[in-house]
Amino acid sequence: MTVSAIGQNDNSRLHTIVRSTAVGAGIGLASKYLLPITNQEDKISRKTMVNYCRKVTNKAKVAEFKKDGIKSNAQDLFVKIVESNDKEAFSHSGRITKIKALGGPDSLAGKEFRDIMRNVDATASTLTRKFARAYHIMLKDIRPTAPFIVAGAGLGFLAGFAHNVMKTDFNA
Repeated sequence: MTVSAIGQNDNSRLHTIVRSTAVGAGIGLASKYLLPITNQEDKISRKTMVNYCRKVTNKAKVAEFKKDGIKSNAQDLFVKIVESNDKEAFSHSGRITKIKALGGPDSLAGKEFRDIMRNVDATASTLTRKFARAYHIMLKDIRPTAPFIVAGAGLGFLAGFAHNVMKTDFNA
């Protein structure tokens, strides 16, 4: 028979079940954010995110050029490309064609145009990474919380109940 001090009822059967249920509910809540995103939850394709971020970046660069005043042929060409919505101009072959029209890759305007495109691409890729991270967090945040907490609490309850059943030190 086990001897325990007076007033030390922290290891009572009910306390074990309540504590394990609370811990299970906490683990269930944490699993809402730790479990990976499933294909059913992921509704926006990566290509759509990249295209959206490129459009936003291009429009911001055009607004910057217009605010400062278009000062070169390369800036003017970039503004015309974005405003005409010419999708082929942003492909590799389209860029080479536009650079040749500016005077070739060794000309000052050609180098400036490549620099503008490189800057826009870098900004767009950074924005895409941030947007993808925010989208991933948002998908986890819109998951319903109740099923995770109920499942975790249920498993915690079962674990506490099993602990009480398998306990060997019975109070007389």
